[in-house]
Amino acid sequence: MQLKKLAQVLLVAASVLAISACTHTKKNMNPNEGSSYDDPYDRTQGAQKAQASGAGSGANYGDGVSSKHATSKDVYYFDFDRSVVKSADMPAIYAKADYLLAHPKAKIILEGHTDPRGSREYNVGLGERRANAIADILKAKGVNPDQIRMLSYGAERLAAQGHSEEDYQMDRRAIFARIQQG
Repeated sequence: MQLKKLAQVLLVAASVLAISACTHTKKNMNPNEGSSYDDPYDRTQGAQKAQASGAGSGANYGDGVSSKHATSKDVYYFDFDRSVVKSADMPAIYAKADYLLAHPKAKIILEGHTDPRGSREYNVGLGERRANAIADILKAKGVNPDQIRMLSYGAERLAAQGHSEEDYQMDRRAIFARIQQG
């Protein structure tokens, strides 16, 4: 009888530990992470392949504003476990800032995404940091923070379903999901 009760207590304790391990967040994992700029030539083939195929280009923002009025680059890729915006992406982000400054009633949605590695909680946080990195650049250019909305999907909306490094690179991104004229 006591052995059965001890087994039940150990089972409950193991379950609690397993649940807490799944929800543990890695903090300050990378001290170099932030809203700085990185080497524009440090891209994997997956990001280059996605850009060459036109991923994120030719967007229509739902109000008749097409990419010719802003910029056609709507997807920005990140290195593994980083939220550092690449310097090669800066001209496109500045073009978005210019558009938003010229249209003060326009609003955007920035989505942050990650590859499927890591816990759900950590990936949502990393996706948020990626969206924030781009939002910080927009705000530094003078865009009103009320024009910017950020969402983090973590690994919930993968760009590629595979498990290769090329697939993971396509998943590590931030997207200008929508620009709406208000």
